[in-house]
Amino acid sequence: MLGRRWVKRAGLGVGMTALAAGGYAAVEWDNLRVRYAAYQLRTAGTDEARAAAAATLAALGDAGLPALADCFHDGDAPACAAAAAAVQGRLAPLPPTDPAFAAAAARLRDSAGTFSPAGTDAALGLVPDLLRSSDPAVTVACRDLVRAGLADPAAGVKVRAVRLALRPGVDLAGDVVRLLDDPDPAVRSAAMLAVGPPAEGGPVIGDEELFRWLNDPDPGVRKLCESALRARGRSADEVAFGRRLCHPDPGERLKLLLDLRWADEGVKDVGPWLERLSRDPDPAVRAGAARVAAECRVMFAGWLDRLAASDPDPTVRQVAGYYRGVAGGLIPTGSVER
Repeated sequence: MLGRRWVKRAGLGVGMTALAAGGYAAVEWDNLRVRYAAYQLRTAGTDEARAAAAATLAALGDAGLPALADCFHDGDAPACAAAAAAVQGRLAPLPPTDPAFAAAAARLRDSAGTFSPAGTDAALGLVPDLLRSSDPAVTVACRDLVRAGLADPAAGVKVRAVRLALRPGVDLAGDVVRLLDDPDPAVRSAAMLAVGPPAEGGPVIGDEELFRWLNDPDPGVRKLCESALRARGRSADEVAFGRRLCHPDPGERLKLLLDLRWADEGVKDVGPWLERLSRDPDPAVRAGAARVAAECRVMFAGWLDRLAASDPDPTVRQVAGYYRGVAGGLIPTGSVER
């Protein structure tokens, strides 16, 4: 009896050992396949070979996903594109509730800040696919991927990120505003298209803040800014005034004073424009604002008192004090102190 029990136990132990060994061998075999496919992806000389290697990694599921994500760190543009296409192919037939979406999004999110420009560009291409998921964590991961794209040094990557920033769930219009100052005109144009026109829920940048791009060095950006302001309801006169208000040449800002002095009835109220000019960095413009306000019979707000009492330029204080003294009986306007 004891011998039989020992034999049974020995047989059970051998069986369990064999199962464990088989499981270990299977895992090691998958690891070998991953390493070999990743090597093929890095060294492939044709698009067909890259696509085949990436497809092999995608077919391995969670085991192959890290190698696909690693490609975004150091792979060239064709390899990154092949890796992204393989991930897209894996996600395409899956329902939005499948955990594969969350796994892919988490893997990409964890490393997004360290991707190469080509890797970031490829990862951004996956955002529309990932946003099919109903998992809130996937939405958060996509938002982080787009943020990484907005901060990428490559202009093309930033342009792609800007186009994704306004998608429902991403909602990063506020992050796009700083790209209006990007050195690349293509990025500034993309940013202007994103945040310039009227937006549901209100603009993330005000009309007056947009005025300075009416003098952008790039004609395309200037045209987009003008179109955005007109779409917001600004008249042609207001756009022209805004262009001169923010012009870098003080002479152009002085011309705005003449425009306001002789404005026709189409300009409802010159007071707010004069108040803005009262804060101009050039003293001649500030003094001119005080004079034109008097000539246009504008009811002064506190800004004239400010000029007369505390302007850093003595001539401006003198001029403003004089016109403050003759300001009685002027008609009220919408000018406000800021």
